[in-house]
Amino acid sequence: MPKAKPTHVIVHRIELQEKERELIEPFVKAKEVEQFAKSAAMVGGAAALGVGAYIAWWTLDTVYGWGEKAADRLEVIKGRIVDDVGEGENKDVPWWYKFRINYLFGNHL
Repeated sequence: MPKAKPTHVIVHRIELQEKERELIEPFVKAKEVEQFAKSAAMVGGAAALGVGAYIAWWTLDTVYGWGEKAADRLEVIKGRIVDDVGEGENKDVPWWYKFRINYLFGNHL
């Protein structure tokens, strides 16, 4: 048998007095500090990760010249796309195949 819907709502309220509020206040402050510390740690961790990634990129670019190699490779890829309009060395390749990753990076046909 289903329950009948309530006909009225009763609200119960618990209120603290001054002494109880004074006892709870240190716990509330500690929780606020904990939340602030967690937020600061997250932001600091993200910043450290970003700085570490930049230092790794800068080191590899300085030692091995990765930035120049990547720029040169990008120019080759852009040249392939532009050159393949119909008169380049790969004019027999279907248009839809020219946008595949293995075609753009050199492993094609």
